[in-house]
Amino acid sequence: MTVSKPTILILTTHTGGGHLNLAQSLKGMLDSHYNVAIVNPQSEAVDRRYTSASRHFVKLLEWQYTLTDNTLGSYCMQQVVTLLDHGRILNVIQHIQPQLMITTHALLSYAAARANEKSRKRVPLVFQLTDLGRLHMTWFIEKHADAYLAPTNEIFVQALKQGIARDRLHLTGRPVRHQFLNAPANVKKKTLAILGFDPAIFTIFLQGGAKGSAEIDRTIKTLLNMDKPVQIILAVGNNEAMASRYVGIKKVGVLPFTETIAPYMASADVIAGKAGASFISESFMLEKPFIATAYIPGQETPNLQFIKRHNLGWVCLKSSAQKEVFASITNNPGLITEKESSICAFKTWNVRANQHIVPIIDQLLSS
Repeated sequence: MTVSKPTILILTTHTGGGHLNLAQSLKGMLDSHYNVAIVNPQSEAVDRRYTSASRHFVKLLEWQYTLTDNTLGSYCMQQVVTLLDHGRILNVIQHIQPQLMITTHALLSYAAARANEKSRKRVPLVFQLTDLGRLHMTWFIEKHADAYLAPTNEIFVQALKQGIARDRLHLTGRPVRHQFLNAPANVKKKTLAILGFDPAIFTIFLQGGAKGSAEIDRTIKTLLNMDKPVQIILAVGNNEAMASRYVGIKKVGVLPFTETIAPYMASADVIAGKAGASFISESFMLEKPFIATAYIPGQETPNLQFIKRHNLGWVCLKSSAQKEVFASITNNPGLITEKESSICAFKTWNVRANQHIVPIIDQLLSS
């Protein structure tokens, strides 16, 4: 007789690509053991508003982050989100009937906990914490999830300080999608040939976020005006306007949204762009230095400090700093080599920490 596998529900959002990437990473880890469903319970309007704000009103995102990054502000914000999303989440739970739930977004955490309490049978609830250097306080309004998975030591310490019980808190590293764990070593020549690029020329993978939301036009201008030749793999996501601006530009290979992006990143000498936690993590898993050229203030500010602290690359937000860094590394490849030992050490730690995730889920389901 065939015994059906337990079902795990992962709640995520499409506001940016990082939360969905994290959900897909967990699904890749758990698929062989369980039936895993990924669901975005929020309305499409939420995604549209976030995309618009990240492209045109970044200051608004900064203000929202700052004003609510405290206990009272976060509690009020979670109450509003729960009013909007509680019914949708409860419907998803009733439809999927999971044996365990995971959320990869702070603004689903409190609402998911309330819906879990109202469902026919409460199931273990897991919070996959997201950022690398510091989390927004909305993650810690709900202190009674069954497990909190911390991606870094910094987040682990912060969670303890915010009152998360030690026996519920686990240091598990940052999960990444399988394609970043198994990128073939000989992919560069073939991938660059698809773009019409020369493997002998210094190659930069430049991304503005899954929505193409970062202000990277100035970075491209800086790179194209350098004395030494470079070629740019430009990941534009779903930003059609950005794609149209650079199609046909020599030494710029426009890459629209693709599920399989690891080979393109692995083919570059360095990876640059917006300092999102997923993007940084994918870079060090490919053993590539990360150059932060843009960020969302507040939300991604701690990631800049994280890059410096762990020597994973460079932070250069101004055009003058970008020109200096890119000129230095194209003239002296040894500067990249100097970063490799710390990048590889962090990758090794992350891979080992990830191995705790499945046993934690197993234990929660068995109890």
